[in-house]
Amino acid sequence: MIENTTAVTVIDDLTLSVDLVREAKVPLQPDTADVQAMMALEAGALADAVARLSLLPRRSWLLIVSNLDCLAEAVGQETADRLAAVAEQAELTPRPRPTLRW
Repeated sequence: MIENTTAVTVIDDLTLSVDLVREAKVPLQPDTADVQAMMALEAGALADAVARLSLLPRRSWLLIVSNLDCLAEAVGQETADRLAAVAEQAELTPRPRPTLRW
């Protein structure tokens, strides 16, 4: 599907799962095996899509990531290195965190 996508692709919060684990203030409770398997499948599919997207000619993409270390953890070092080598990078101010109200 990634080969037939639009000429410009935007993937926001690519490193969200990595960021959440790194920013946790307390030990995280493990999910059930089914949930872990589904999350691993989703993460693998996203990493594969980004890797393939980065190799397509005449395509533009915007990837929003927290930093290059988290990018490497999310998509693999080889893909992260390829992206960093060819991408124009811009550092943006962090988004404000939403306030959770109960």
